Amino acid sequence: MNSDSSKPIGHQYALAMIDGGEERVRSLARAAGSQLTMDAFLRVHDEEPVPAFLHSALCAMSLPTKRPKDETQPILREDGKYALAINPRPVLQTVDGKPLLRSLGVPYGAYPRVALIYLLSQAVSKRSRDVYLGRNFTEWMRRLGYQTVSYGPRGTANRMREQVDRLLACEWQIRWDGTEADDNAFAVRDVKISNEYAGSLEKNGAFAREIRMSEGFYAHLIDHAVPLNEVAIRELKGTPTALDLYTYLAYRLPRIAADKGQTISWDQLARHLGNDADSKRFRQTVRETMQLVSAVYPNANIDMSGRKVVLYPSPAPLERKLVGPHLRLLGAPAAKEAPRSSVMPKAKTRKEEAANEGPLLEFPNGSMSFGTREAAYRKIGLDKGHPWSVDQMADAFRAGFPGISRKRSETEWLRVWDAFVISYAKRRGAAEGE
Repeated sequence: MNSDSSKPIGHQYALAMIDGGEERVRSLARAAGSQLTMDAFLRVHDEEPVPAFLHSALCAMSLPTKRPKDETQPILREDGKYALAINPRPVLQTVDGKPLLRSLGVPYGAYPRVALIYLLSQAVSKRSRDVYLGRNFTEWMRRLGYQTVSYGPRGTANRMREQVDRLLACEWQIRWDGTEADDNAFAVRDVKISNEYAGSLEKNGAFAREIRMSEGFYAHLIDHAVPLNEVAIRELKGTPTALDLYTYLAYRLPRIAADKGQTISWDQLARHLGNDADSKRFRQTVRETMQLVSAVYPNANIDMSGRKVVLYPSPAPLERKLVGPHLRLLGAPAAKEAPRSSVMPKAKTRKEEAANEGPLLEFPNGSMSFGTREAAYRKIGLDKGHPWSVDQMADAFRAGFPGISRKRSETEWLRVWDAFVISYAKRRGAAEGE
């Protein structure tokens, strides 16, 4: 296959994997001089997707990428029906033995972006507005993908702690105009992400181990959570612009219906990403960033080559199959399925003989505690999800699995349910410190 060098590198990797497997991908990466993007592509390609979530308003509008000149001033963002205000409120601290109200400033950079995804993912998956951050800060950092945690003045732990403190000390207001059908006709309202801290705080108001989301924001989050792949977030966690571009595309692309796509200006994209930089420099930065984003989200079909940016219909990031005319049509022969690489241990095959899969069904919609059909799901939940409630896992699956509305064979449902239960138990175990 002759790769099209005008395509983002992730698209080229995906096509190379289909035609020649990992060796073809490695050969292409050597020619392109892009070890970083190749490693990211292979890791995301080989791991089972792990559902993560972010509010659609926070996908459409971004935090500052760098420390603002005046970090005590509120940050205002606007994107059509959404408006976002981040107001750093004073925190009571003790300085030289005396109480002092001091603003910590607005959050900025990659750390608070990753933290927000974690907090909102926990709320959606647990179906609870009480979000537990973990008994051990190091454990939580590792859960987010930071394997090396250092505690020096510029160490990763202290830098994350500072940004989480800023994040939780701010008043967040999201204003939305529910005029579209998929917005359930919400009126214009103001909400805060968190009304209060719950659980224990360390001295000087630092690092809440548990937060309680406001009822208004939590209710809207459940209806407007955008599915992401946590495996991809780990690969992008050090680059705020990459996180912003990934979450923005995850929000916009699956909602585009017209095959011809939607065209936006570079200035519009800059506003979405909260960027005030020179237009030419911004375009160069985003085009370079798209190379890494495409490696973890190869299904994202976007054309940045011209004077305008064209967004095309694309599957959500959790869809593993390579689809779309820029990669592979859904009806392509089974032989063209992308093989797995050797970066991660090979998982058991997903392919089933079509004749043995049986009729297409919806996922069970009731309690898993009763019923003949539900028995197989219940057994998987009890065997692989212990000690968590099978019905609680089923509710999280229904809320978070992006393809829940599509009918599948029983074999396929059991396969994805099995993978979800294993992932759910692992995530909950890590969160609870087990």
